[in-house]
Amino acid sequence: MVGVATTILANWLLFSATFAQAATSDPTQQLGGNSPWFPGPDVNDITYEVPDGCSVDMAAFVSRHGSRYPDTGAYNQWVALAAKIQAAQFTATGDYSFLQTWKPVLSNPAVQIADISIGGYKELYDMGVSYRWRYPDFYTENTAFSVFANQYPNAPRVVNSARLFARGYLGPNSTYGDVYVIKSTDPKSIANSLAPSDSCPTYSDNGGGANLTAWNNLYLPAVTKRVNSHIHGNLNFTDSDVSIFPYLCGFETQITGRESPWCNIFNEDELRKYEYAQDLRYYYGSGPGSGKNYTLMQPVLNAIVQRLVDGPNKTYVNSNGQSWTPGPLIPMFTNDGQINQLAAEIGVFDQQKPLPNNKIPNDQIFVASNYVTMRGTIGFERLSCSNKKYVRIVLNDAVYPVPSCQNGPGKSCPLESYAALIAQKSKSQGSLVQTCGLTNSTGAASTNTATFLVDNALSWEYVVKP
Repeated sequence: MVGVATTILANWLLFSATFAQAATSDPTQQLGGNSPWFPGPDVNDITYEVPDGCSVDMAAFVSRHGSRYPDTGAYNQWVALAAKIQAAQFTATGDYSFLQTWKPVLSNPAVQIADISIGGYKELYDMGVSYRWRYPDFYTENTAFSVFANQYPNAPRVVNSARLFARGYLGPNSTYGDVYVIKSTDPKSIANSLAPSDSCPTYSDNGGGANLTAWNNLYLPAVTKRVNSHIHGNLNFTDSDVSIFPYLCGFETQITGRESPWCNIFNEDELRKYEYAQDLRYYYGSGPGSGKNYTLMQPVLNAIVQRLVDGPNKTYVNSNGQSWTPGPLIPMFTNDGQINQLAAEIGVFDQQKPLPNNKIPNDQIFVASNYVTMRGTIGFERLSCSNKKYVRIVLNDAVYPVPSCQNGPGKSCPLESYAALIAQKSKSQGSLVQTCGLTNSTGAASTNTATFLVDNALSWEYVVKP
């Protein structure tokens, strides 16, 4: 439980987070899925401190991997942009003078591409420490500790994120940690992994589709015209070129540990429009506006809720007949698509109106920069208040209420009410098997509830050490 002994430390952490949230002029905090980690702004005016008279006796989180190097496709864009710049004859001064010598910052692309960057190392070690500080009674030194990670087939960044988190959480004794790697592409893992959409043949993320295209066509030409007006010679950027400048800002900053010069190219208004492009990308790609796409993390959400209902000391019997007591903290790591699907399903965005593709709405709640950053995290805290149990949801260290259920301390939701709400959502939306047109109706696929959080002997998972 979070006790009085940690009050001073908690207040210090809150001050630090509040200070970071106030720094809205930081361009790296407006890049959606390309932002490095930062504590989300308190958009709901609810303190991150535990409500008076309550303690946290159990917590779970699903986190995106930490900051990384670019994937192959993105890196090839960087290389092509550098070649275009180097082949041109031009002059540029001020914020644009760096262009004459710019080149991609990767020092060893063959090894670095798609994996965790140095900035990611720091985010994840810090994350481990911050969770240990926040929940000091959750772990006893030199005892077993479990972390769960999706086996992303294209790169090891998710598994490495889980390992680095465990090192930060456990310190020198990280050998006591076990990272359970779940193979989401194994046919037996249907509805029972940290990326259920990987086994769904009907799933398709359109990346924002026509809505994103319409918005880009609306705002990018003016940005491109302004940028080109600062360059004299035969270097002319296209809208496509300019669209990746903020991406370069975020990635170069967390890779090098210094603010990238690309961060000075977009002005404040243009950066907000880029941020909204990211909102459209996630809202219509795998979020609330993506049809059935956003329902595919139901089995994971159902499993999390069941664990919260069971409580922190529940002992389970594995499929191999052995007993297992997982502990009060449930750490899970996956990719941005799954983070976005889960965010759309947990209830906090239920009142978000569809995002328009021709203007930025004033009443927007769904802002990708606030939760789907690198190391973006969706947290669930079980509050114990006068022997009653509640759930509150935390996105990047900012509390988000569920609009239809916020009558508990700190606008939390009674645990049994939240469990009923999620069960009703699952029933009304249809199961993953139904949505994906699958025929598998055994195990987790039949119950629409993943079992990897209560059974660590599944044949499609394996263990790596931190």
